[in-house]
Amino acid sequence: MNRGNPQALRHPQVPLGIANIIGRSTFPSVEGYLALSLCVAVIASASVFTQFHSQPEIKRLLEEELRNNTKLTTAFGINIDTIAGSTVFQMAHYILTDTTLIWVAINSYFAILAMCTKLIIKLTFKELSRQEEVAARQAFLSYILLTIVYLSVVTGPQKGHRVMPWMIWGGVCGFLSHLQFVTCQRLKYTSPSCDRGSQRVSFISLFLFFVSIAMTFMVSRFQQHLEWQPAVLLYFDCLLAVFRSTYILFRCISSSRVFSFNPDSVRHFNYWLELATNFACELLQFLSYAQLFVFAPGLNLTSIFFLYHMKLTYNCMREQLGRHRTHKKIFEHIESAYPSVKAANSDDRCIVCWELLGTSRRLPCSHQFHDWCLMWWLAQDSSCPTCRYVIPSPQEEASRPDSGNGNTMFRFNGRTFGFFTLPSFTVEVGSSFGNIFGRAAEPTQEQLQSMLETVLEMFPQMSPETILADLRQSGSAQSTIENILEGRMGLNASLMPGVLDEDLSDDTDNELEYEEHVEVVQEPDSTRQRTWTKLSSSSGEEELSYYEIQRAKMIETYRRKYLASDKAADLRAMGITE
Repeated sequence: MNRGNPQALRHPQVPLGIANIIGRSTFPSVEGYLALSLCVAVIASASVFTQFHSQPEIKRLLEEELRNNTKLTTAFGINIDTIAGSTVFQMAHYILTDTTLIWVAINSYFAILAMCTKLIIKLTFKELSRQEEVAARQAFLSYILLTIVYLSVVTGPQKGHRVMPWMIWGGVCGFLSHLQFVTCQRLKYTSPSCDRGSQRVSFISLFLFFVSIAMTFMVSRFQQHLEWQPAVLLYFDCLLAVFRSTYILFRCISSSRVFSFNPDSVRHFNYWLELATNFACELLQFLSYAQLFVFAPGLNLTSIFFLYHMKLTYNCMREQLGRHRTHKKIFEHIESAYPSVKAANSDDRCIVCWELLGTSRRLPCSHQFHDWCLMWWLAQDSSCPTCRYVIPSPQEEASRPDSGNGNTMFRFNGRTFGFFTLPSFTVEVGSSFGNIFGRAAEPTQEQLQSMLETVLEMFPQMSPETILADLRQSGSAQSTIENILEGRMGLNASLMPGVLDEDLSDDTDNELEYEEHVEVVQEPDSTRQRTWTKLSSSSGEEELSYYEIQRAKMIETYRRKYLASDKAADLRAMGITE
C-alpha cells in the first residue's frame, strides 16, 4: 500500500489531480468529519445497547457462536471459554458480523486515528502554517485515493470481514504517513542554533520509529497465516515506514545542538541521508506498484493506474539522480573557483541560512557564504545572494554551445504523449552554414556586469534578473534598452492602453493626449549637438503607433529625471534644463 510522499524531500511527487482539487477546498474538514463520525457512532451504540437490552436471547446465541469459533484459538491462541461469556466480546462479535455496523466501526476507527493525529500535531508543533496544512492535506488525500485503488485489487468483491483487516492496516499506515510528512516538513527549517521545541520533535521521532519497528515485528509474527503476495505488500509498507522514521530520527539528531560545532559535516550527512532515503523509498514504491500491476485480476483501469504511477516513480528517481549530478558539478566548481576563508568577525552570519559564518567561500564580489548554501543558491540563480553580482555557473557553462568550430547544433527534445515518449535527437549544421544560422559569442561576465550597470542607470526600477536574462540573449545594452522602451520586456510588457498615462501623471505637469506625435529638437546652445525626443500637441495619430507615442513619453520622463539628478550637473551648467 503506497502513500503520497511523506518525507521532507526537496522535490516531492506531485499529488493526484482529484486529491489536489479536494485538498485546496475547505470541505471536508477534519472537525466536520469527527463531529459526523461521533454522531453516527453514538446512534449505532445506542441501537446495539437497545438490541441487547430488549432481546436477552442474543447473548446466548452469541456465546454459542464464540465457543464454536476455532479461528481465534488457532490464529491468536485465545481461550474462547473465558471470553465467550463477556458482554463486551459479545457486542464486538455482533458488530463485526453485521454488514452495516462493521462499516460504522471502521469509520469510528478512522475517526479515532484522525483525532489522535490532530492531537499529536497540536502538542508537538502547536499550529501549522498554511503551506504545511495544504501540503499535508494533499498528501493525505492522495494516500486515501491510492488506498481505495489498492483495496480494489487486493480484496476484490469480498465481504466486509475480509476487507476489515486491510482497512485497519491502511489506517495505521495513514496515521504514520501523515505524522511523518508533517514532521519532515518542519525538519526542513530546523536550525541547530535554535532548539525551541526540539525536545517534542525528538519524542515524536522516537514514537514513529518504535511504531514502525512494532509493525514489522507484527507482520513477521503473523506471516505464516498469510499468503506470499499479501505478505510482500505488507513488508513493503513496513520497510517504507522504517526508512522514513529512521530518516526523521537521524535528521532530528543531526539538527540538535550536539553537532552544531561542525555544520559542514552535518550538511554532508543530511544531504546523503536525504538522497539515500529518497531513492530507497521511491524504489520500494516502484516495486510495490509493479507487483500490484502484475498480479492485478486482469487488465482494467486499476492496471493503467498502477502503470502510470510506475512511470511517475521512475521519472522521480531519474530526476533525483540528475539533480545529484548537477549538485556535484556545482560543488566541485565552488571548491575550485572560490577560496575558503575564515570570517573576520566571529558574529558574522551567512545571509542564506543565517547561521554563524565560520569557514566559508568568498565570491569575486567579496561576499562570503557557506559552501553548501552557495551550492543550493547557484543551482537556482547564477548571481551573488547579496549584491546580485553575476558569477559563472557550471550549469550555464555546460549548456553554452561551442562556437569555436563554427558549427550550429539543433537539439530536438522528445515530446511525451500519454505513456509514449518520442526520441530526442541532435542535428549539427556544418561550418558552411554556421554564419547563417549561428549566433554571436555570448558576452563575458565582466561585460554583462558592465552592461547591467548601464541599463540600471536608466531604469533603476527594473529587476537585475530580468535585465540579465535579456542581455544574455541580445548581447548588447542598446538592444536591451530598446526592448524595454518598445514594451517587449519588463516595465511595458503587459501594459494596456491608458495604464502608462496614469503612471506618468505624477511626473508630468500637463496630461497629453494620445494624438501627440514626436519631433526631434536640437539644442543650439551646446558645443555638441544633442538630440532628444520631445512631445508636441499636434495631430498625427495616423503616422505614429500607440507604443511609439508611449515610448516618446517615457524617454522624455526619464530624461527629465536624469537632468534633475547629480549626474547631469554638466548639462545643467551648459544651460540644458529641459
